[in-house]
Amino acid sequence: MLIIKDISNLKLYLSAFEKKDYSIGYVPTMGALHKGHGELINKSKEDNQKTIVSIFVNEKQFNNPDDFASYPRNKGLDYNLCDQFNVDVIFEPSSKEIYEEKEPMLTNKHFKNILCDKSRPGHFDGVITVLNKLFSLVKTHKVYFGEKDYQQLKIVQSFIQESFPNLTLLSVPTVRQEEGIAISSRNENLSKKQLQEFIEFHKKTSQFISKLDSNMEISEANNLSKKFIDSQNLERFDYFEIRNSNNLTTDGVVSQARLFYAIFKGKIRLIDNLII
Repeated sequence: MLIIKDISNLKLYLSAFEKKDYSIGYVPTMGALHKGHGELINKSKEDNQKTIVSIFVNEKQFNNPDDFASYPRNKGLDYNLCDQFNVDVIFEPSSKEIYEEKEPMLTNKHFKNILCDKSRPGHFDGVITVLNKLFSLVKTHKVYFGEKDYQQLKIVQSFIQESFPNLTLLSVPTVRQEEGIAISSRNENLSKKQLQEFIEFHKKTSQFISKLDSNMEISEANNLSKKFIDSQNLERFDYFEIRNSNNLTTDGVVSQARLFYAIFKGKIRLIDNLII
């Protein structure tokens, strides 16, 4: 496994791979790697002869400086996981390596003013700004994203179609703990009490959507969603909504939809989406 920190060396190895006509898969991450990332790597390994994982905590997508400062970082564990999953190359650039001194921000045009875009202004501008850089540097054939950040997945999919038509995005279903919650680096910051409360909330949410009529209009189901979330006495939440899986609107029926939520335990923001 190679660990590359500068663009010049990355280009050398990519050039060597291309000369041998290797297919290359790419998994962009912000580190704090876990089994969910492992599934992305496994899928890339199945599809390609070489797999590259980037580790870069992108400050531009954090609208809260405290959130950026507290984002979990552990290079040693990240290296161990990549080694365990037989990654070929880790690309771990510095911010100076990625961004120019006065780097212009791109503006996200897709799936705006809903869900995380509404509650985290500018977040997805930061996401596509860094991906525009990374996709231009890590020139690969396929890129892999998880479905846990489903709105991000849809935005990146649209961005790739517009700006990187030769790149194919493949999605991997959310990897979950035995209790049903999505595996996430943020779970590690929860106290035992907060974790148990989160598990209970997720179970109740799963039970709620299992009782919905698949032919019910999404708009009608959202009336029930509002009653459900109001009954949970959460300290804070950003959204709890059912939306069409294809276009993230509230048009259509429940069988076409997912339930999306973003809740808080203390200062920790937890997101997920569930197929209905």
